Amino acid sequence: MKIRKEFKIGVFAVAVILVSWWGIKWLQGQNMLLSSNSYYAYYDNVSGLMVSSRVKLRGVQIGNVQDIQLEGDKVRIEMLIEDEFAQMIPANSVAELGAAGLMGGTEIVIIQGDAQESIKPEAVITGRIKPDLVGTMADKAGELIDGLNTTVGSLNDLLSVNGEAISQMITNLEAMSASVNSMLNAARYDIDGTLNNLRTFTDTLAANSGRIESMIGNIDKVTTDLAEAQFVEKLNSTITSLDEIITAIEKGDGTAGMLINDKELYESLNDAGENLAQLLEDLKANPMRYVHFSLFGKSEEQIAEKAAKKAAKAEKKAAKSKE
Repeated sequence: MKIRKEFKIGVFAVAVILVSWWGIKWLQGQNMLLSSNSYYAYYDNVSGLMVSSRVKLRGVQIGNVQDIQLEGDKVRIEMLIEDEFAQMIPANSVAELGAAGLMGGTEIVIIQGDAQESIKPEAVITGRIKPDLVGTMADKAGELIDGLNTTVGSLNDLLSVNGEAISQMITNLEAMSASVNSMLNAARYDIDGTLNNLRTFTDTLAANSGRIESMIGNIDKVTTDLAEAQFVEKLNSTITSLDEIITAIEKGDGTAGMLINDKELYESLNDAGENLAQLLEDLKANPMRYVHFSLFGKSEEQIAEKAAKKAAKAEKKAAKSKE
């Protein structure tokens, strides 16, 4: 049986149509060879989202946007998700709408919940809009610009109100700078003299560097000699010996220790000192009681008699002189 040419052309046309339809679906993100189901989400605004936009789970594409429709004050999004991935989406998951990257584009990212059951076909997933990074930056930039405008306006108001004061302040600063310049010009010779003296001093130090080095060497030699003579060790030994002597005195060892620590000896010396003081006072008051001196060996009675005669003669002479 011979197949007619028209039949061949018809079969070829149908095949081309089917392949084209499959290619269009594939370009839209639908794989006709895999089993998929529809799921829905509602948003206030889906700016930038298009049919065939990607739907991702943990960074992996699991489907695409199938349809976008207005329903009242909301926008209904139909997502076509493959069955093998739908089992990984808990019932309380969230479909987050946001930018696909800095280069633009919009996508839906499934944020998994913690429910035990997975979503069922034709189920509605809670929709949420992710803050756009670029939009956020633009908002922040707008706020910054508004703040700068407010600041500039405040500065302009301040300048307009205090214009005269600012001008006066600038005039005072100019006068002050002029005064400083004049002072520097007047003191220029003094500054030059100071610099010359400093230069002379440094030259003198440079010229006597040998002597300075010699002095430093002598100091080093003295310190070395002290170290070699074991001065510190001898000083420590002396301090140790002195500590031993003080310890022995405190314990009552030796003559010094006995003199310091023997209370009876201290009291005896104290009594002897008091007796000696009393003896000296009595000696001053009655020297004749302790001193017996005569060239001819006279007794005390003879001396007293002779003294009485001299006293009587002295009284007679005094009476005659009065008459």
